Amino acid sequence: MDGRTRDDVDEAGVDGAAAAGGTGRWDRFAHELQALRRAAGEPSFAEIARRVAELRIADGADEHAARVARTTVYDAFRTGRARVNVPLVREIVAALDADPALVDGWLAAPAPSAPSDSDSDSASPTAEPPVAPSVPAAPSEPSEPSEPSEPSGPAVEGRRPRRRTVLLLLTALIAVNVLGRAFVDLFGLPIYLDMIGTASAAIALGPWYGVAVAVVSNLAGMASSGADSAPFMLVNAAGALVWGYGVRRWGMGRTLPRFFTLNLLVAAVCSLVAVPLLLVAFGGSVGHGQDLIASRILDTTTSSVLAVALANLLVSLADKVIAGFAALVVVSGLPAGLRAGAPIPVVVASEPGPGPGR
Repeated sequence: MDGRTRDDVDEAGVDGAAAAGGTGRWDRFAHELQALRRAAGEPSFAEIARRVAELRIADGADEHAARVARTTVYDAFRTGRARVNVPLVREIVAALDADPALVDGWLAAPAPSAPSDSDSDSASPTAEPPVAPSVPAAPSEPSEPSEPSEPSGPAVEGRRPRRRTVLLLLTALIAVNVLGRAFVDLFGLPIYLDMIGTASAAIALGPWYGVAVAVVSNLAGMASSGADSAPFMLVNAAGALVWGYGVRRWGMGRTLPRFFTLNLLVAAVCSLVAVPLLLVAFGGSVGHGQDLIASRILDTTTSSVLAVALANLLVSLADKVIAGFAALVVVSGLPAGLRAGAPIPVVVASEPGPGPGR
């Protein structure tokens, strides 16, 4: 690459190309991007912007700082430009499921040569300048007439779901939690199944939506189990925060192995919150199926604290893995507008909607 570093090209190279007498080098970028977009099924520029934002969030960027305007992405596909944001081009290439290293090859390609001095001197000084056409030709640009213009301010990845739709979804997820707990109580299972709705809300809508579902679910559970369930809303809330931030900010939902690890982390955090509650408020027993596991562990150790902690952790591991992957199925099946910003492996096909999922 003529001795320059990648950053030199990114920051200063575009000005050098323009000063050298043309924009042909950057036209190649536009043509290559257009080809990659066609190969990817021609996703909309808004969809590409959403994918770029997801990649940035997965790399640790703040959700708002990660946003990129649709028009900014659109400009990267235009020819005739004097400047190109090369880091953004790499992100667009990755969003189109291609290797960002392709951009290095485009950069390494020799730039079109500028007209030489001899060429300009050979022109006759008395030659008349060419007559400009009456209607200037429009530059070659990728067309997307069906898309509306980008609103001013920060870009919006897709359309926000209506408040009524969100409330209906939250109500349904609360019902899932309550029914799951009722199912466990009915059959006396050594598991909980009361956080599937919590995980779904945290992943699809955000961690604090998950907290809201957790709190309301526990309050509703007091109708059947009494006040004993109230302290455990702290456990459910902790799980909601880890699931929500884990998927939406830490990028732990982008692959199944990472999502599995996230569920293990949720289980550990929930046990850290639950075990002190069990020991201090309930003497280590709440009449749940895990009491049997704790008694078996106690047969091999003299520590009741250790028995309660290990029993709770074992039950929590199984419960959170089940809840997490059940939530993954639920979220994957939601309309795309209700899971915008949640980079997850989609395991259930859903109907296309605003802000389509990747």
